[in-house]
Amino acid sequence: MKAIQTSMLQFMQQQNQVFIIPVYQRTYKWTRLHCKQLLQDILRVSGASNTKTHFIGSVVYITDEHYQATKVKHLTIIDGQQRLTTLSLLLMAMCNYLEQNSDKFTTTYTELFNQYLVNQFQNKYENEYIKLQLTKHDKEFYQKLIRKETIANDNHNIYNNYKFFYEQINSGKIDIDDLYDGIGKLMIVDVSLIRTQDDPQLIFESLNSTGAKLTQADLIRNYLLMDLNAQFQDRIYNEYWFKIEKRLNEEKQELSDFIRDYLTLMNERIPNKSQVYEEFKKFFNSKYDRTEESLEALVKELMLYSTYYEKIIRQIDKNNQINRYLIDFYQLDVKVIYPLIMKLYYDYENNLLSLKDFTYILQLLESFVIRRLICGAPTNSLSKVILSLIKELDKSDYVGSIERILVSKKTVQRFPRNDEFKNEFLIKDIYNLQKKNRRFILDKLENYENKEILNIDEFTIEHIMPQTTKLSDKWVKALGDNWKEIHSKYLHTIGNLTLTRYNSEMSSKFFTEKRDMEGGFRDSACRLNKDLRDLSTWNEDEIINRANRLFSIAEKIWPYPTTAIVDENYDTILDFDDDWTGKKPTYFTFMDEKYPVKDITQLYVKAISLMYEYDPEMFTEIINDEDMLSRKFWSTDANDFNNSYLLLDTNININTNLNSENKKRNLLLLLNKIGFTEHDFIIYL
Repeated sequence: MKAIQTSMLQFMQQQNQVFIIPVYQRTYKWTRLHCKQLLQDILRVSGASNTKTHFIGSVVYITDEHYQATKVKHLTIIDGQQRLTTLSLLLMAMCNYLEQNSDKFTTTYTELFNQYLVNQFQNKYENEYIKLQLTKHDKEFYQKLIRKETIANDNHNIYNNYKFFYEQINSGKIDIDDLYDGIGKLMIVDVSLIRTQDDPQLIFESLNSTGAKLTQADLIRNYLLMDLNAQFQDRIYNEYWFKIEKRLNEEKQELSDFIRDYLTLMNERIPNKSQVYEEFKKFFNSKYDRTEESLEALVKELMLYSTYYEKIIRQIDKNNQINRYLIDFYQLDVKVIYPLIMKLYYDYENNLLSLKDFTYILQLLESFVIRRLICGAPTNSLSKVILSLIKELDKSDYVGSIERILVSKKTVQRFPRNDEFKNEFLIKDIYNLQKKNRRFILDKLENYENKEILNIDEFTIEHIMPQTTKLSDKWVKALGDNWKEIHSKYLHTIGNLTLTRYNSEMSSKFFTEKRDMEGGFRDSACRLNKDLRDLSTWNEDEIINRANRLFSIAEKIWPYPTTAIVDENYDTILDFDDDWTGKKPTYFTFMDEKYPVKDITQLYVKAISLMYEYDPEMFTEIINDEDMLSRKFWSTDANDFNNSYLLLDTNININTNLNSENKKRNLLLLLNKIGFTEHDFIIYL
């Protein structure tokens, strides 16, 4: 590696060289805000009397060790393409302005164009004529600007930023000679790597070690494609990776999310969002190598799974039954389910899963989510259940195994049975659920088996018994002596909620007035109002009756598995949301390794020992912070506790004279402080 300080113009002006942005690099991302800042920095140091320079970072590139002097030298840029492209656009804008205003400045069009934008001695119709060779997404726009060709679609960063620079220069407020002087004062570190001697991937990682510059998907693309044979690299990018990028918008983190979900499916554990790149490298090194055949097999598989992922996140499956559930999962925002759906898609398209079974499983998954929502089960347990389904699914008995796994889950991971679901459904405060969830439930109840789907977005939620605590005499009389208790208990429950377009007109009117008014319950196209048309009053009995009628629909929409057999061989997971009192763990996994234990205390000390071994220095620092010291977690004197455990080869005595709940809290705090998640530490009963 060779690094020297130089000016950006000196770097760009050498003849017979092209700057190649390799296919694995992300596309041009700078916006007008970046361009505005760069222009201000240039103007700040411009002017013959100003001796200041401005450092804009490094440009890192790969060269071949040997190249013929008569040929054009190819510099493969691995860091600095955004600045290099932006300055090229600024120089191009200056050129085009000077072409029309050549008599006003000493700087000339020919000087700028021939020195920095093209190799003037090359054939102008060959690729090596244009100095900057961008990736597929950007190349067309940039080359058309250089060649002054018509651009049909001008909504592109390349064109937009060129236009910004041209408009700023054309405003007459900028002196081209001063601007050129300022560009000449932009300094860089010119870092050249020799392909056969340096490791560009390691250098690339160090340049982006904070993760701030590139997304996880950017890093993974570079890792896969960097330093490959150029011809093979282009083919892999164009046949596979480019198609993946077209499907999944990385500006919305879709591609990074896809790779995370793909890794979850393949590794059967959920990687931390900030560690997807590191987890991908481990996955790659465990199953693949850098031969062309192996690399192509992986990227080809990624492209296949990206087609499933696109269907999931865009809800574009051609089968209406499948797509209906994809829409539902999107509306419920349960992205944790996506890895499992990718697995189902793969097996469905490979004839291992029938359409009937596929849609039934999707229905079961939706039922699992909704029943848990109604019954108040913690949402963070859902991911562990999905992992269980991925790990334990038996393809020889697809539906049966999924039903048995779901039914076997206990406590916070449970699939609420009909009795619990009904009890909670009748009294649940539906109105104060998240807006997306309450509208989803009402939408499903309204449109169940309805061929003419009602768009409930055009309606608002109406409380049949009004929300105000200052009820009219008619309402008080109808509800009875304990009207306050009835109002408080049932106000936001499903029995008292409906949909209307006349919410403001109904206001706090009595039931029969709401029923008979224009647009009232009798006049409504909404099926949720059908059972209100012939009622003469509204009270506790009617609220309960209506809630029961709606539950009879709900249990059909969100059924419980039909299986009557629960395979007790399925392990039940003990969550941190559970009560640990009296629980008997049989083993736990830590960083995917299995450790048998007999009780909570043995689990406690073994887990603490593993966390100490993982990073003794960090562990020691954590247990000495104020939070841990206040818990009487440890001591150098074993006599401080009735029962203790001496931690490995240290003088740290862990206090084991704690109840199970305190042990749980201490473990969770340690895991969080060291940086593990609950997916790294799973306890099985």
